[in-house]
Amino acid sequence: RYQDYLEIALMKSNIRIDLGGSAALGELSWGAEVGHGARIELSMRAGDDDDPNTYWRNTFRGDERTRLDTRGRVMTLRSYNRLETAQQAGITPDTENWEGWSTPYDLQGGRAAMQGEKPRQFVQFRADFLSSVEAGGRLGYVQFAVSQPPVATLVSAEITPTLAPSGEVTQFTYLLMPQLQAGDLGFDTIEIDTPTAVERVEAVRFSGEEVAFELIRGDERGFAIAIPRVDQARDGELIEVVFSSPVFRFGTLFSGRVYDSERPLEVRQVVTAGEVDELIEGNTLSVGLSNINADIVGALKLVPAVFTPNGDGINDQVRVEYNLVNVAGSAEVAIALYDLRGGRISEVFRGPATSGHFQSFWDGRDQAGTLLYPGIYILRVEVDTDRGIQARERVVSLAH
Repeated sequence: RYQDYLEIALMKSNIRIDLGGSAALGELSWGAEVGHGARIELSMRAGDDDDPNTYWRNTFRGDERTRLDTRGRVMTLRSYNRLETAQQAGITPDTENWEGWSTPYDLQGGRAAMQGEKPRQFVQFRADFLSSVEAGGRLGYVQFAVSQPPVATLVSAEITPTLAPSGEVTQFTYLLMPQLQAGDLGFDTIEIDTPTAVERVEAVRFSGEEVAFELIRGDERGFAIAIPRVDQARDGELIEVVFSSPVFRFGTLFSGRVYDSERPLEVRQVVTAGEVDELIEGNTLSVGLSNINADIVGALKLVPAVFTPNGDGINDQVRVEYNLVNVAGSAEVAIALYDLRGGRISEVFRGPATSGHFQSFWDGRDQAGTLLYPGIYILRVEVDTDRGIQARERVVSLAH
């Protein structure tokens, strides 16, 4: 059966998806079917009023143009359309009250966080359908979760320092400045995303004074801490979270969220990158590398360097630890085993990886499962990059 598809189609939601007031943006989910060779690009934006555009009028005083109509009122789409053609000076995005369109979501995931740097009242979605003659896509539904009122009108945040040596544990201070109004829920938990499991959380300070806190989660995605409750009485109070973590990629984003543990079903509100302390430069949650030209394979270590795979439960395998630094996207990684003449014996590991800290184990056997003879071997971590194979190696001794 022959079926023809439109090559390009666009679906855009009504711009007046009014959340009824400022609301914390939560999770977006969808159902989609996409044929081979077709693509659906789903994106969103959020804002504070019902029109994401700015309308301009020519004043005919040189190149001057204005956002006001002839009566001095801010123009709307309706008043813009009433202008004479010569008076219409164009339409631009309203960057003061609206965020730009997000990058398209990965539809295979089925769900992801809504893109919004702070609580918003309006949201809009769009879906671009890119089809071939023989394949198309179908977007079954789009749904999202919000919380109103938000836990805070705004929580600004920045991190210092904004440069760190690659792969080295660095102490960071995460600064937050909450703005709360009457009706805001308040919060008692802070989540911070880190590139690997946090080494430690040293302190939490309110207005420079250390307060009690509890580490309630710490894993490869980051950590969460319980803190004294932040409500309207603490509006404008500086909160500092001091923690230590390594950084492996330029532009690592330490995004954060705040929420009320007593309301577990409410949305976890994203913090907004911006100035918290005027004495700190950067106003960002992104950290760069101070040694950007560092080797891609860093801090390769074998533990122990001499091991005895004899089944006695002591040093039966060697742990291979290494860092991948500033890998763009995902790269193919192989841990290969060589003899001292440079002959490749087998592979201990092969698979995709991105920037971060990793470890694998070798039990002294080749890929066929045969235990190798005692001797000295070379373990080599190889990364296939757009600049060719980048590698680092270490010597390991196998004894029985």
